[in-house]
Amino acid sequence: MKNYNVFECVNITNVINQLHIKKINQIGYNIYAVCPFCQSSNEKKGYLKINTLKNVYVCKQCESSGSSIDLYANVNFITTKAAYKMLLRKKPILDNISYTYNNPIKDEYYRDLVYRSFLEKLQLNDFHCKKLKDMKFTDEYIRDNLFKSIEVNNNKKKLICMELQKEGFKLEGIPGFFQDTDFKWNYKSHKGIFIPVVLDGKIQGLRILLDEKYDLDTKNIWFSSNNEYNGTKATNWAMVLKDKNINWIDTYNSNNKKSIIIATEMILAHKLFNNTNKIVIGIPNNIDKDWILNITKKMNVSEVFLYADQYTLLHTSTLMYKNIIKVLEDNNIKVDFRVALTENDIGSDLKQQNNKKIA
Repeated sequence: MKNYNVFECVNITNVINQLHIKKINQIGYNIYAVCPFCQSSNEKKGYLKINTLKNVYVCKQCESSGSSIDLYANVNFITTKAAYKMLLRKKPILDNISYTYNNPIKDEYYRDLVYRSFLEKLQLNDFHCKKLKDMKFTDEYIRDNLFKSIEVNNNKKKLICMELQKEGFKLEGIPGFFQDTDFKWNYKSHKGIFIPVVLDGKIQGLRILLDEKYDLDTKNIWFSSNNEYNGTKATNWAMVLKDKNINWIDTYNSNNKKSIIIATEMILAHKLFNNTNKIVIGIPNNIDKDWILNITKKMNVSEVFLYADQYTLLHTSTLMYKNIIKVLEDNNIKVDFRVALTENDIGSDLKQQNNKKIA
């Protein structure tokens, strides 16, 4: 037997159509229908109020209520487990209702509010704390940059999403969040560490440093819910790391010529900033060269140390680097291209240069 799309099968609109429940009216997300529990051809009493967004129903007359699967099970006098299996084998009847798999992304201000509240609800476990300290990050640095372990327990994840909703946040349009098969909000999780990607003081999105390689390929992916029900795709955002005592306006408006670092992965950018205290721009491996030119011009940059991590070097076309270098050098910005091979030598000479300037 064929199994159909699970979200369409368990949708309450499909269920009332499968059960041939008579619909009376529809207002917005709510459908009003004849209650199959307290109405008959001889006796008319209650009506179901069906919320198609939350996938639930209620009858005020007989107080029957529950989810779409509960409705199918109670009408057929079977268990919810049996009802679920039966619904998966029936071709959905959906009244031409559209289903959103990729929501338009919310603006940077709203994303920042949601992600900050989300990260507050997470912890950093001992394993990840040690991993970050092995990279020479201090407790203060870890705390200031909001590095957090990703919660992978499904029930805890849904509770966190419920807490966000109680705080008034809507999760549609926030990359990483989606509605699960029970139509409750959830988020994509992997074993690893969230690395907030911050630009101009706002969290644009979350990069993930994985405990194990993803598809035996990379340890760095975006927190995204692309192609999930009510999910949202992440964008290739960039971030800027700077001294916390320097405000964002001064970062751009200073007349002093700057020497900065550009790194092709977020955790590499943090390592370089931690080692050198220079301004560091972290970019995903396919960032637009025009964006880099614009931000370096705004910062009045005269020299760029372009660091590539090993993954980007192996999997990205060398043309990208040539284009970035060319567009910067054409605008009188000196470029020093480097490959980050080992933990020990990342930015060590730049740190020595900084120390000499301070002395």
